[in-house]
Amino acid sequence: MKIHGPNAEVIARIDWTDGLATFRVRPVGWDLPTFTPGQFANLALPAGEAWDTEQGEAVRRPYSVASTPGEEHVDVFVRRVDDGELTPSLFDLQPGDGIYLEERITGHFTLEGAQDAEDLILVGTGTGVAPYRPMILDPSTRERFGRVLLFYSDRNSEDLGYLEEFRALEAGGSHFRFFPTITRMRDDEEWSGLTGRVQQHLTPAAYEALTGAALDPARCQVFLCGNPQMVVEVRQALEELDFKRHRKREPGQLHMEKYW
Repeated sequence: MKIHGPNAEVIARIDWTDGLATFRVRPVGWDLPTFTPGQFANLALPAGEAWDTEQGEAVRRPYSVASTPGEEHVDVFVRRVDDGELTPSLFDLQPGDGIYLEERITGHFTLEGAQDAEDLILVGTGTGVAPYRPMILDPSTRERFGRVLLFYSDRNSEDLGYLEEFRALEAGGSHFRFFPTITRMRDDEEWSGLTGRVQQHLTPAAYEALTGAALDPARCQVFLCGNPQMVVEVRQALEELDFKRHRKREPGQLHMEKYW
């Protein structure tokens, strides 16, 4: 697909850390299509220093949409990769700068295929939490699941984007439970929450101790997104508990996206 120039602009950015940010992108001259929480948008920037108006060469990458449907923009939650093809240029952008946003938002990592359940368990590492934010904020989620439980892991507490928002949501009612955990706590870091990899908090004993309920495929639907190693390890552990991978023709309880 040739991309000859920008069709959108960055209207805001939140820098969580030096290399972790949320970019808010708004179409210019066209309307954002509707989408389903959990889907992704493709962003693109020039392959060189400027837009190639003749050959249309550009670097394009998919990013899960972290904002909710019905708004006039999309938010993407991105970690800078110093040797990456797109993120160094993306992190050079400031509000008002142009970018290409593909007009189609798509993807199958949504709640549409999940069966209604007592517990909807969302497990995310790093920027893999992005698709969960619109799921959590969607009112229809509350109608289908007794509780929504977010297990969210990163290296340090400042790497946990949306940390205070999720804490506020949990404080606002019993439907949403939030379990952030960090893996590399510094000596000077103030943190009283969970530590260690998210996997260790998803054993039957640990889950019941934290949530007061059983980690059981009869009552749970589980979404995994982020570090591929985490996805594989949690999937294998849950399969030993008779959780099954969801497929269109064979509905199950495990839904996965390797997002890294």
